Amino acid sequence: MDPERWAGWMRHGPVELVKSPECQENLRSLRGLYIDCGAKGQYSLVYGARAFVKALQEAGIEHRYEEFDDDHTAVDYRQDVSFPYLYHALTA
Repeated sequence: MDPERWAGWMRHGPVELVKSPECQENLRSLRGLYIDCGAKGQYSLVYGARAFVKALQEAGIEHRYEEFDDDHTAVDYRQDVSFPYLYHALTA
């Protein structure tokens, strides 16, 4: 791995971007911020989601995080959670 390239990649990662005042201002302007993932996902996205949510919490940015006991397949049922939240956020 090239350390210089990795550092460049990390500067643009969501967890790092949340630390920027401009990004925080933009996120705070959203009507709703919803993040979900599966705890058993074959792509290990749960670890990035958890780190992102921790950064949001540290920045005091409102959000909703749902971690489901599943993987990255057959996730249609999650829409029963996310769609009502997003509908309310967009119409409130």
